[in-house]
Amino acid sequence: MQRCVIIGASPETDIDFIRESVGKDDFVVCADGGYLSAVKAGVKPDLLIGDFDSSKYPQDMDCEIIRLPVMKADTDTLSCIRVCLSRGYSDFLLLGMSGGRSDHTFANYSALLFIANNGAQGVMSERDGFSTVLRADDEDACLEINNKNCCGFAVFPFGCKSCTVTLKGFLYNIEEKIMDADFPFGVSNTIVSDSAAVRIHSGSALIMVYTAK
Repeated sequence: MQRCVIIGASPETDIDFIRESVGKDDFVVCADGGYLSAVKAGVKPDLLIGDFDSSKYPQDMDCEIIRLPVMKADTDTLSCIRVCLSRGYSDFLLLGMSGGRSDHTFANYSALLFIANNGAQGVMSERDGFSTVLRADDEDACLEINNKNCCGFAVFPFGCKSCTVTLKGFLYNIEEKIMDADFPFGVSNTIVSDSAAVRIHSGSALIMVYTAK
């Protein structure tokens, strides 16, 4: 199955990064005004979903368009994810989703959790790093982080009271550490290996990798 790339409408979207990140075989979905970023990047959307309350309805886009009601529970991004999950997609890359309003950024972290809770994989990526959610169900959830030596790292319980984490290849390694949601133990770590590994033994966790400043 193709990778599904969803482009959001963050006002801090890096157009060049979108151009570099989208592959020719990707299925490209734009969440509402994200189509403006796609056009600037020279990326042709396959699907456009939104209520168009903050951007004009595109009259000349040569792709499928699903218009949503303005009054709804789902964000435009979550609507995109629901539609694409229903069409069989299980590998998601989210672009143009961070920066701007903090509630919108947090909602997109929650969308990563929604993807994980539905048995799929999702990454929210930007030039200086990426975020993802790992969820342990019947077995551990694992993530290998390659070629990110010296990058910053954080892990937090997300969508649960606590999670159990093992880290290898970090400045601060831990072994089956129980991390509680009300204590930010996992902040401000550093990757010190070209091949680091995160293992979630129970619960779910928000993982952040970023260029250290």
